[in-house]
Amino acid sequence: VAPVGDGDGAAMRRAVRRLSLGAATEDERAEAAREVGRLARSDERTKRALPELGVVPPLVSMLADAGAGAGARLAAARALLELARGTHRNKVHIVKAGLLKKLPKLMDLSTSHDLALLLLSVSSLANTDFPLSTADLLPFLVATLTAADVPADTRLACLAALRNLSAKLKHVRAVVTSGAVRALLALSLLERTETTAAEAALGVLADVASASAAGRREMAEDEEAPRALVEAMARHESAGCQEHATYLVMALAHGGGGGRALRWRMRQLGAVQALLEVSLLGSPLARSRAAKILQWFKDDGQDRIRAHSGPRMEAAASQPCHGNDGGADGTKACRSAVDRIVKQSLDMNMRSIMRRATASVDMTNAKQLVASSSSKSLPC
Repeated sequence: VAPVGDGDGAAMRRAVRRLSLGAATEDERAEAAREVGRLARSDERTKRALPELGVVPPLVSMLADAGAGAGARLAAARALLELARGTHRNKVHIVKAGLLKKLPKLMDLSTSHDLALLLLSVSSLANTDFPLSTADLLPFLVATLTAADVPADTRLACLAALRNLSAKLKHVRAVVTSGAVRALLALSLLERTETTAAEAALGVLADVASASAAGRREMAEDEEAPRALVEAMARHESAGCQEHATYLVMALAHGGGGGRALRWRMRQLGAVQALLEVSLLGSPLARSRAAKILQWFKDDGQDRIRAHSGPRMEAAASQPCHGNDGGADGTKACRSAVDRIVKQSLDMNMRSIMRRATASVDMTNAKQLVASSSSKSLPC
C-alpha cells in the first residue's frame, strides 16, 4: 500500500474502526461513510489504500441494510462511488464484496442518482478482462428504466451502464433476454423534452442490432418498434436520434419477409413522409441512410403496381366509368381505375422527390470529399 500522510492515515483508521464496529450507532456509521468519501476525494494514494484497509465490505453491507436509515445507505453509496471513480482495482474490490448480488435488496433505492452512477462506474469493467456477471445487474437496470418516477439523470446513468454492456459481444445476448429491448423502445417514445434519454436509448438499440441477430428479431417483432422508429426519425431537434433510427430501419427492415412486413407497418404510420424530411433536412449521414430506405419503399410500391395494374387496366377498359350503365361491376372497375391512377401519381411524385434527395446526398458527399479525405461515420 502506498504511504499516506499521518493525518489521513489516522483518519482512515478511525473510519475503518467506526464502520467495522458492530456497536457503532447508525449516525456514527453514516459519518464514517462520509469520511471515507472525503478521504477518497482528497488524494489518489489514499483512495487506493482505503480498500486495502477493509472499508469496502462494511460499506456494501450498509448500503444493502434495509434496517438502516436512508441517510446512512446513501452515504455508503456515495463513499463507494468515490472509491470506484478512476480506479479499476477498487471497482473489482466493490464487485467482489458482493455489490451486484445485493442489488435485489436495493430496489427501494433505484431512484438514487449516486447508486446509478456507482453501477455505471462498475459496468465499465465489461470493457476489461474482469469476468463481470450481468445476472443481477441487468434486471436492476431494466427495472429502473421502466419505473415511472425515476429522475432524468438517474435514467441517463442507467442507459450509459446498459450501453457499456451492450457494446461487448459476450453480454449482448443477456441484454436481449433481459427485457431491455422493450424498455428501450418505450424510452425512445418519450416526450420531446426527453430527447437526450431517447437518443441514448436508440444508441443502445443500435449497438444490440449491430451485434445480435436475436436482438434484431426481438426489435422487429415488437409491436412498438414501427412507431418508435418513425417518431425517432421525426425528431428534427436531434441528429443523433435520426441517425440511430435510420440505422435501425436499415438493420431491421432490409429485404423481404419480416423486413417487408415491418416496412408496411411503418408506411401506415407515415414513415415515407418522415424519411423524405430526413433526406432533405437531416445530417449528411441520416440523409444518406434515408435516401437508401426510401428506395426500398419505392421498390415496394412498384412491386404492388406490377402485381395489380394488369388485371385492373383490363377491367377498367372493359367497363364504363360513368353513370350506372355498368351496375356494381362498373362501379368496382371505376374504383380500380382511380386507385391505379392515384398509385401512378404517387409513384411519379416519389421519383421526383427521390431525385431531389439523391441529388442532395450526392452534393453533400462531394463537398465532404473536397473538404476532407479522412472523414469517418458509422457503418451504413
